[in-house]
Amino acid sequence: MIEVRLSALALPGLTPDSLGNYLASLGLLRVLSRRWPSTRIAWRDEVLQVVGGPQTLDELLDELVRIANTQVDSDFSKREWTQYDKAWSDAQKKGTKAKSGTPLALWQAEAPESQIQFFAAHAVPHARVSFNPLLGSGGNAGRRDFSAGWKQAVDALTAAPKVAKGRGKKKLARDGNAVAAPDIRRTELNAFLLGQPLTWLLDKLAAGSWFSEATKLYNSGQAPAREGYLSPWAMVLACEGLSILAGSVSRRLGVRARAIGAFPFVTQPVAPVAAGEAGRILGEIWTPLWVRPMTLAEATTLFSRGRAEMHGRGAVTPSAFATAIRQRGVDAGVREFRRFSLGRTTSANTFEPRLEARFSLDIDPELASRATSSTLERVTALIEQRGFPQDGKRFVGLRGPIESALLDVAAEPNRSEAGIALLDAIVTALDRIDRNRSFRAGKSRWEPLPIEWLPSLFADEQPGVEARLALSLVSAFPESLPFAAFRFGVEWARAQNGKYEYDWKTQPRRFEHVKVAPARWVWGPGRLARVLGAVLSRQILEEARLDSSQSKRPRGRAPIPATVSHIRHWLDGDLDESLFSAWLSRLALFDWRRVPQVVRALANREDGVPRADGEQALLGLLQPLIDQRSLVIRDHSPDDLLSDETGARTTKSARSLVALIRAGNLDAALRLARSRYAMAGARLATFDASFATHDPDRLVAALLFTIQDRDRAALFNRWLRPRRRPQRGEAHV
Repeated sequence: MIEVRLSALALPGLTPDSLGNYLASLGLLRVLSRRWPSTRIAWRDEVLQVVGGPQTLDELLDELVRIANTQVDSDFSKREWTQYDKAWSDAQKKGTKAKSGTPLALWQAEAPESQIQFFAAHAVPHARVSFNPLLGSGGNAGRRDFSAGWKQAVDALTAAPKVAKGRGKKKLARDGNAVAAPDIRRTELNAFLLGQPLTWLLDKLAAGSWFSEATKLYNSGQAPAREGYLSPWAMVLACEGLSILAGSVSRRLGVRARAIGAFPFVTQPVAPVAAGEAGRILGEIWTPLWVRPMTLAEATTLFSRGRAEMHGRGAVTPSAFATAIRQRGVDAGVREFRRFSLGRTTSANTFEPRLEARFSLDIDPELASRATSSTLERVTALIEQRGFPQDGKRFVGLRGPIESALLDVAAEPNRSEAGIALLDAIVTALDRIDRNRSFRAGKSRWEPLPIEWLPSLFADEQPGVEARLALSLVSAFPESLPFAAFRFGVEWARAQNGKYEYDWKTQPRRFEHVKVAPARWVWGPGRLARVLGAVLSRQILEEARLDSSQSKRPRGRAPIPATVSHIRHWLDGDLDESLFSAWLSRLALFDWRRVPQVVRALANREDGVPRADGEQALLGLLQPLIDQRSLVIRDHSPDDLLSDETGARTTKSARSLVALIRAGNLDAALRLARSRYAMAGARLATFDASFATHDPDRLVAALLFTIQDRDRAALFNRWLRPRRRPQRGEAHV
């Protein structure tokens, strides 16, 4: 077997962080492929590699200088650069005047084949004309005429620049032969490709839409502005790469073709976050970087197919595009995307590129897990549904923060801060929908986030007190009536038969913001303790109404219990209540039907018998009568002390206990509790003292926190009447 080794040239000057340099890299591939058809390019460690083409850098330089030296006829027939003269300009003007795409479509039907691909990268004619955001309106952005800048750069390369006086004379080598002065074009091309300082720069090349350094810079130095300068080699090579940006024929046909669907790796702009940002971004382009060297034909095929899909539909928004590449990956050896936005800066008629983020696809599969992909998909479905409030003539601002946070998560799946910011943005948007009648009329729907994604929010650290208490509270709500039903003004999305009927264990569950807010939505402003007390009161009532044929409430649970010391922080007010409230809202977005072991591991347990004071002892006595969880006391019952057969635990008694505690009447609450336990055969100790608490609302809210069964039994045992020891032998007085 014969081993074939291909030459490889590293060109660090064409860094992919610049959109113009990326276009120049594609143009370099196109130019070199005419001389060396086996030429390939790839990126390795962010450095462009030219593989299988010229053997040395000198050969590459000589070929480009030879093309630049080609003499030109009046009709440009001998020029080897791809002609950029906007031959469709007259037809475009007719179409603009007639407000129709017919003139351009007729021109396209009769145009030479050599001009079709270049035109297809600029515009797609249909009922109207869709223009590529990267190329403005058919080849110009305001006064920036790209073809004029290309011609100026080509003319400058054809006519060798004059050298300084005294530098153009021939020098004598040691052998006496004359040696010509170095060609400045070759020297500058070498510096441009290797990332070295440049001395030959031109202004007014109309390249500011791709190269940031070519943009006019305002408020610089003593003058109010100065022109941007750029190497003519950069402009010429970038224009050579434009034709590769044409989409396939199938994507350009049809009367409903759109720019974001016809041009490869081009999406709509990200939704604005503030009103002043509306309309500033024209579009986005996601440039792919690949590690397997590709020929010109392979790269052209990649771009012609350049399309991301979600559920069979093209991804036309940044959030959908990021979700698609995270969920399904990319073939053809693509390992990274650079996301560039095309936004207006100093002029409303022009735009400049800006590198927004890097999306690496070559990361640890555990970091880019299926849970992350599912989370991105569900959030994207939320903001792109028809009922979600969108920005139009009036700025709404609900989608922008969510989409920006989603893109941050997609770019860095292992950064917990990005995930928390995404949850906060969703909560803020849902709160605005709940409080606005017109927003609620849209009936937005959303599916809870996968619970497997939750551990990534803590970055391999133990949750703090606020997060642990929130986990304990939210996870304790029954599967059929989760905490989200009280936190947000939502109802279950209707099934096909028009009823709220679902199999909670298996079927996907979606919430819907109905036109009239449900009565169970009790969350609102005010002291957090009082709000949580209202949640508990409403929970007891709603659980009894879940099924009219049954009077018993669903069983409580404790998948992530808190510790007694955590509850002590809440009762003493020794925590950040705003952070605690934020965690409650974040966790309400998750699907708590099934809690896997990786989520249960977030709760660390305390060893030994818990130390408890008076309020915690009250909690141990009252909570079993309210939360429907089993109370196992070894000396009284092997199963549940308050089983259904005893009739000790009822909805009416639970509501009465909560009402008495909220009113501060603990003595009456204890008398009621003693009578309920007596029905179960448990005799409580009597005390000749009155009971009180400094904050009844906090005690009521603490009833929502679940604790371990061992701690639960230990706290209750403090209230049991001690048993008399049996007497032995004779008794003497």
